[in-house]
Amino acid sequence: MKKFILVMVISFLMFSVCYLTKAQQVTLGFIGDKGTFLDFNNNAFAWAEKTFQAKLIAPQDINKTDLTKYAVLWWQDGDTDPTALLDKSTSNALMKYVESGGTLLLSSAAEKLATVLGVESGNPRIYGPGADGNTAGVIIREDTLKHPVWEGFNRVAGEKIQVTSKGFPKSSDYYDKTFKEATTIGDTWENATMYDDRVGAFVEWTNNTGKGIIFGMGWRIPHWSDDNKDIKTLQKLTTNVINYLASKSLYFAVTPKGNISSTWGEIKEK
Repeated sequence: MKKFILVMVISFLMFSVCYLTKAQQVTLGFIGDKGTFLDFNNNAFAWAEKTFQAKLIAPQDINKTDLTKYAVLWWQDGDTDPTALLDKSTSNALMKYVESGGTLLLSSAAEKLATVLGVESGNPRIYGPGADGNTAGVIIREDTLKHPVWEGFNRVAGEKIQVTSKGFPKSSDYYDKTFKEATTIGDTWENATMYDDRVGAFVEWTNNTGKGIIFGMGWRIPHWSDDNKDIKTLQKLTTNVINYLASKSLYFAVTPKGNISSTWGEIKEK
């Protein structure tokens, strides 16, 4: 029994080291204007800086920035509706990056930008923030059991993962199944209610995205609040999503031999 426990502890430690090491290698462009950040965005960015090689990109600077320096872009807005910040030139720059092989995470109110960017034709809703006492989270689906976002979780169909203990940020989603192009990766639940795939809050877009991927985390899921008792689980799930996107990005920097830095895209072309 002692030997079994020791093996389990060592396995967990090895997983934790690999998990953190991979995250620390990811170059992440966090989109937002820090001068306007409130609690939700401040908390998300502070965590991103500690977990990844994260740099802040102001929305107005997107079309002037070399986005290919980042394996993943993350537009998170749990404070306000960011739609007005996505003008035509900014939208074009983001889609050029994605279509050429980059990856983009849209969370909280920014999930609705999938429609503005033209990869989703369904109509999103936007609401919040709210301070109710409802618990909520995602559910592992039978058809996504092997998806990398479930790394470290109990990979069983119907497994509930609680990511918020109460309340929700300024957010958006595609309830009631208004999405048309998105693929549901995780179903959703709130208290005793099982929403299945009706909310469209943990989804990805691989059509209309060229060589890249766009992932959406909306609804109550990205609750970056100080009083969210499930923040560690949210951090773990978000890390998995970003690591997954990085692994699919052609701009994920790697060092295959020696110390010569390259990207997955450059290696695949050789």
